[in-house]
Amino acid sequence: MSRDHGEVIKIIIMGIPNSGKSTIISKLSGAFMRTANYPGTTVAINEVNYRIGNTKLIMLDLPGTYSLRPNMVDEEVAAKEALLGNYDGVLVVGSALSPEQTLYLLIQVLELGRPTILVLNMMDLAKKMGIHYRVDYMVKVLGVPVIETIAVSGTGLGRLREHIVKIRELKSGNAKIVDYGKLERYISSIVNALGVSRGMAIEILAGNPLLSNAVSMNEKLRNIINEAHREVPNIREYVTSIRWATVKRLVTEFVVRTTRQYALSGLDRVFLNPRYGFPLSILLLFTVAEVIFLALEPLIDLVSSLIDAVPMEQIVGGYVFNELLKSLLIDGVWNGAAVLVKFIPYVFGVAFLIAFIEDSGLIVRVTFPIEKWLRRVGIPSRGLIYLIAGSGCNVPAIAATRAIPGTRDRLLTALMIPYIPCTARFVIIALIAAAVMPQLMGVIVIIPYVVAFIGITIVSRLTRVRVRFVGGTVPYVYELPPLIIPLHKAFIKKVWYYTYDFVIRAGLLIFVFIIVMWLLSISGPEGLIGPSALINPDLLRDTWLGIVGNAMAPLLKPIGIPWQISASLVYGYVFKEVVLSTLALLYGVSEHGLTNAIAASLSIPSALALMVFVTFYSPCIATLIMERRIVGLKLTIINTVLQFVLALVMAYFTYYLTSILLTLRW
Repeated sequence: MSRDHGEVIKIIIMGIPNSGKSTIISKLSGAFMRTANYPGTTVAINEVNYRIGNTKLIMLDLPGTYSLRPNMVDEEVAAKEALLGNYDGVLVVGSALSPEQTLYLLIQVLELGRPTILVLNMMDLAKKMGIHYRVDYMVKVLGVPVIETIAVSGTGLGRLREHIVKIRELKSGNAKIVDYGKLERYISSIVNALGVSRGMAIEILAGNPLLSNAVSMNEKLRNIINEAHREVPNIREYVTSIRWATVKRLVTEFVVRTTRQYALSGLDRVFLNPRYGFPLSILLLFTVAEVIFLALEPLIDLVSSLIDAVPMEQIVGGYVFNELLKSLLIDGVWNGAAVLVKFIPYVFGVAFLIAFIEDSGLIVRVTFPIEKWLRRVGIPSRGLIYLIAGSGCNVPAIAATRAIPGTRDRLLTALMIPYIPCTARFVIIALIAAAVMPQLMGVIVIIPYVVAFIGITIVSRLTRVRVRFVGGTVPYVYELPPLIIPLHKAFIKKVWYYTYDFVIRAGLLIFVFIIVMWLLSISGPEGLIGPSALINPDLLRDTWLGIVGNAMAPLLKPIGIPWQISASLVYGYVFKEVVLSTLALLYGVSEHGLTNAIAASLSIPSALALMVFVTFYSPCIATLIMERRIVGLKLTIINTVLQFVLALVMAYFTYYLTSILLTLRW
């Protein structure tokens, strides 16, 4: 079909991690693709459809990979599509900062015999670091177009569009750029026997697991492979070494390096120093997080003030006279919308924090000095920043874990985040400390973070067995991306997307669940109790939520925690922000009078046990919804039950240990 009649072209986009692949697609099509300045951002195939003139383009954005032999679940998606997929051509996006890795992937793609375009992205940074390419010579040797681009500014993308629309007319490139010596005759035999590309034949010989079915079903093919193994015992290592030898030769021919050095590279000597890199990395993480959330505090207060200032009771009361409908609109719909809106600044803060550390190149520098230590503890290295972000709000931190490299590390991090006390949980803990032990406030508030560290270590040990089937750990040998300040259009678009995605995808479910919880708060086994239950503690005890709260009371009563606190904690499953207002209702005091009520209800051992329990016992419903989206329903249920069990066990341990210590002291 000619382009005049609306040709459809299907292209796969392959690239090494940290090459700017998704940014290029976003710039070409106008669609947003999630990007990050470290390996593993794209965790599934993203399809983008758009037009250039009369030509419809279907572009498949594959996960970043270094080769066609996968080491991780994410890489398997890319390799499988490249080897077995149906497409018209390949766009290989490489980082101009990493010529070796780019060419290693490219020569494997060339061997597949498909029309190919090579994109060298980040040319501006490469030139600053003294890396220059002999592009005309590359085109001659490789046999494919080589396009130099700067994705964030759009430089070179016009020329790239021109080549994309005529990709079917392009030659497939130099498929025999690598000479495999002793294996060449076996490669030719497989090509002739199966009618496959040279690249497929090489991967079959090298034992690529994605092609194992082709081998097992063909006796002639097995004979060829066995004969090849007798001549070359370890074909995989042999192929890899030959390819890298070719890459080294090509780099010396294609790349001219000068002594010029990128201005910010001197900072790497600080971050990667084995002696003080570790404390500086931790300090930097907490400083960046603290600065962002402190800067957002006025916005959070402003949003809360504006919402609280809306006279919703008067507005609704002027038009609605049915008490049940009025409660639905105010206590259900309005409160649900208000809670969702109050979440947005936290979501934006977490999105900005994570996006900045990702795109600036800080994430590798910050985690590299503590990589081995984190692995010993069981924390995925790139998961550390998400755990810190979770101290602001668990929900957006879990949502952002989709960008973590490797399925296993992604799941582990998402399961660990609910153990980090968010701002709302910390407010409850701080109130307990202020009421019972005000003189030790500065020391006591550290307890939740110590307990959280114990918790994530435990969950790491227990859950790594559950997630072993999704792949091994991600190797911690990564290229060092450039250190930049990423305040460009693509960065702003990314932060906006994270925020928008949360509001649209999770917001509706959160809104609906709040209304469901409202219904459970005004009804019980005997039927509808009515909105009066929301202001009457005696009626509240007969609602479904009140009954659940009373059911929890016997579990906490032995450690001196009264039923009012137990019942209010049940509401924490909705949102932790409502625990204090519910507690004030059950005690019959204002929220300002809670300090005296709590002080009169709890001993020091009980208060410490309660603080530990609140740190662990449950994430809110919004966190559970987001956790389910990332790890699935089964793991979410297991993790929630585990949190509650750990909360009880550690609360009892804290209570009795403190009681013994106080007894010994006196």
